[in-house]
Amino acid sequence: MSSGGLSLYREVLRSVRLLPVETRSYYRVVAREKFAAHREEEDAERLALIIERSKADVRWILEKYSKTDIAAGR
Repeated sequence: MSSGGLSLYREVLRSVRLLPVETRSYYRVVAREKFAAHREEEDAERLALIIERSKADVRWILEKYSKTDIAAGR
Protein backbone atom coordinates (compact mmCIF):
# COMPACT_ATOMS: atom_id res chain seq x y z
CA MET A 1 0.00 0.00 0.00
CA SER A 2 1.39 3.40 -0.89
CA SER A 3 1.83 6.12 1.70
CA GLY A 4 -1.24 7.87 0.26
CA GLY A 5 -3.24 4.68 0.59
CA LEU A 6 -2.02 4.15 4.13
CA SER A 7 -2.94 7.69 5.17
CA LEU A 8 -6.41 7.25 3.65
CA TYR A 9 -6.81 3.95 5.51
CA ARG A 10 -5.88 5.67 8.77
CA GLU A 11 -8.32 8.48 8.02
CA VAL A 12 -11.09 5.94 7.43
CA LEU A 13 -10.30 4.12 10.69
CA ARG A 14 -10.29 7.43 12.60
CA SER A 15 -13.69 8.19 11.10
CA VAL A 16 -15.00 4.78 12.16
CA ARG A 17 -14.27 5.78 15.78
CA LEU A 18 -16.86 8.56 15.39
CA LEU A 19 -19.61 6.06 14.62
CA PRO A 20 -21.91 4.41 17.16
CA VAL A 21 -20.13 1.62 19.04
CA GLU A 22 -22.42 -1.09 17.68
CA THR A 23 -21.49 -0.24 14.05
CA ARG A 24 -17.72 0.19 14.38
CA SER A 25 -16.63 -3.43 13.97
CA TYR A 26 -18.73 -3.77 10.80
CA TYR A 27 -17.23 -0.67 9.18
CA ARG A 28 -13.67 -1.63 10.21
CA VAL A 29 -14.11 -5.00 8.46
CA VAL A 30 -15.62 -3.36 5.37
CA ALA A 31 -12.74 -0.85 5.19
CA ARG A 32 -10.14 -3.60 5.50
CA GLU A 33 -11.82 -5.67 2.77
CA LYS A 34 -12.12 -2.71 0.38
CA PHE A 35 -8.50 -1.72 0.82
CA ALA A 36 -7.36 -5.33 0.36
CA ALA A 37 -9.46 -5.63 -2.81
CA HIS A 38 -7.68 -2.66 -4.39
CA ARG A 39 -4.19 -3.30 -2.99
CA GLU A 40 -2.71 -4.25 -6.37
CA GLU A 41 -4.33 -1.43 -8.37
CA GLU A 42 -1.69 0.48 -10.34
CA ASP A 43 -3.75 2.66 -12.70
CA ALA A 44 -3.35 6.20 -11.34
CA GLU A 45 -6.63 7.40 -12.83
CA ARG A 46 -8.54 4.48 -11.33
CA LEU A 47 -6.83 5.00 -7.96
CA ALA A 48 -7.86 8.66 -7.97
CA LEU A 49 -11.47 7.64 -8.56
CA ILE A 50 -11.33 5.02 -5.80
CA ILE A 51 -9.89 7.55 -3.34
CA GLU A 52 -12.45 10.19 -4.27
CA ARG A 53 -15.29 7.70 -3.87
CA SER A 54 -13.90 6.42 -0.56
CA LYS A 55 -13.79 9.92 0.90
CA ALA A 56 -17.33 10.61 -0.30
CA ASP A 57 -18.52 7.34 1.26
CA VAL A 58 -16.92 8.23 4.61
CA ARG A 59 -18.63 11.65 4.58
CA TRP A 60 -21.98 10.03 3.72
CA ILE A 61 -21.71 7.43 6.49
CA LEU A 62 -20.74 10.04 9.09
CA GLU A 63 -23.63 12.24 8.00
CA LYS A 64 -26.03 9.29 8.06
CA TYR A 65 -25.18 8.43 11.65
CA SER A 66 -25.11 12.05 12.82
CA LYS A 67 -28.69 12.46 11.52
CA THR A 68 -29.68 9.19 13.21
CA ASP A 69 -28.22 10.40 16.51
CA ILE A 70 -30.02 13.75 16.21
CA ALA A 71 -33.32 12.00 15.48
CA ALA A 72 -32.79 9.73 18.49
CA GLY A 73 -32.03 12.71 20.72
CA ARG A 74 -28.35 11.79 21.30
